[in-house]
Amino acid sequence: MKSALYLFIAWIIALIALIASLYASEILHLPVCTLCWYQRIAIYPLVILLGIGAYTNDRGCIHYAMPFPIIGFIFAAYQYAEQMIPGFSPIQLCQQGVACSDIHLKIAGFITLPFLSMVACVIIIACLLLARACFKTR
Repeated sequence: MKSALYLFIAWIIALIALIASLYASEILHLPVCTLCWYQRIAIYPLVILLGIGAYTNDRGCIHYAMPFPIIGFIFAAYQYAEQMIPGFSPIQLCQQGVACSDIHLKIAGFITLPFLSMVACVIIIACLLLARACFKTR
C-alpha cells in the first residue's frame, strides 16, 4: 500500500505544479517562454497518469510517467542555468517571444520558477522510484 501513497504524493506535486503554472500565467499574467512551455508539456500529463496510477495502484504507470519528470527536469535545469549564469546559452531555444533568461520571480536570491520546476520534478522522480521499490518488495 505504500506504493499507492508514493504515487499519490507524486500526483499531488504534479497537480500543484499545474495549478501554480496556470496561476502564474493566467492570473499574474507572467509571460511564458519556450522552455516554460516545454516544462508544462512534461508536467501536465503527469496529473492524469499519476492520478489514475495512484487510484488503481498500478505499477505500470511508473514506467509511463518516469520519462516526463526527467525531461521536465532537463528543460528546467537548462533554463535555470540560462537565468543564473551570465552568457550561458549554448543552444538558442528562445528565438521568438519572451527570452528564457528573463527572471519574473526571484525569492532568496536563487529561487526562480525553473528552480521550483526542478524541485517538483526531483520530488516526482523520487516518489516514482520509491513506489517502484515498494512494488518490488511485494
